[in-house]
Amino acid sequence: MNILICPNSYKECADSSTISEILKQKFSCNPEFNLISKPLTDGGDGFLKVCKNIYNLKRKSALEITSYKDNLSKYSISYSRKDRRVFIETAKLIGFNRFNESNRNPSRINSSDLGIVLQKLVTLVDDHELEIDSVWIGVGGTATIDFGIGACSEFGLKLFDENNNLLEPVPNNFVNAVRLDFNFKKLPFGVYCIVDVETELLGNPGAVEIYGPQKGASSKDIQNIKNGISNLLSLIESDVNLSIPKKLNGAGGGLAAGLNIFLGAEIISAKQFIENEILKDIDFSKINFVISGEGKFDQQSLEGKATGVLVKICQENAIPLYLINGSTELTEINKLSDNLHFVNLIDFYSSIADAMLNFEEGLKRAAEIVVKQLIK
Repeated sequence: MNILICPNSYKECADSSTISEILKQKFSCNPEFNLISKPLTDGGDGFLKVCKNIYNLKRKSALEITSYKDNLSKYSISYSRKDRRVFIETAKLIGFNRFNESNRNPSRINSSDLGIVLQKLVTLVDDHELEIDSVWIGVGGTATIDFGIGACSEFGLKLFDENNNLLEPVPNNFVNAVRLDFNFKKLPFGVYCIVDVETELLGNPGAVEIYGPQKGASSKDIQNIKNGISNLLSLIESDVNLSIPKKLNGAGGGLAAGLNIFLGAEIISAKQFIENEILKDIDFSKINFVISGEGKFDQQSLEGKATGVLVKICQENAIPLYLINGSTELTEINKLSDNLHFVNLIDFYSSIADAMLNFEEGLKRAAEIVVKQLIK
């Protein structure tokens, strides 16, 4: 019996690689099970760990880059010498843990730390210290909603107000910009952004409204950020003569969209990355069951995120899929395929906090339930 174990990360509990190991250990008790472990990522938390797994990156593949601003901030990324590829997890650079709790308002912070890392990589290539063909950025788990302006400011993007004063590149100031200046030399490597959402940045509602509150943005902040980004879009067309796609991807607070416009980055959906990179060697015609799950499975999960991608794959191949989730919050769960089965950790505990605190025990209990169903 071939069983594919491929969970997504459980936000604020554990990354997908850790979850996969716990489940694999529990399912290995049955000699009839041939287990295949493929932890998932849609670009968010755990992206680097999954890349190390996919590409067999060794411990020496880790790179540490120090910020030129204070010589204290250090950023961990990974490098494949064989493929000449660099892997960056934005959650580690501009995620919530990178900002003081008192300074987590997305109106006042930006993605400049990512720009610092990219600029350092350019220097390493120019100085012949590193050979890089491509940089793969997992766009997810960010605390920012700055349209990538902070990152691009490290490559010379400048915002000016009506008095020709240089503005700090944070969302609070976007609405006050009346001029942009950007003289950019092409990057010496390709940039690929793996995105976990397909929602438009400025839709109605868009990613700013949908994900903004999760990042601490008030309704007033959200409207101000939307107005500011709209203002910048008009300036991009008039001042720097760059083309703007019809649909602005909302992943990472518009990070991927901004890198696409200003730095020529290519946007890759989680579906493409999962199918073409993570699961490319899996023959689903030989898989009997799939075990997956995430912290909270809801409507957003079905809109481009890793677990939602797996749901579609299993539906297309008529494979039973067991989703071990922290919780499942779907209003129309009955409309999903009959091949889907849910086990929720929250059912074992009195609160979400307890379920998160005891997630490892909860996973083992959930796995026991699934094992019993598989061997019926």
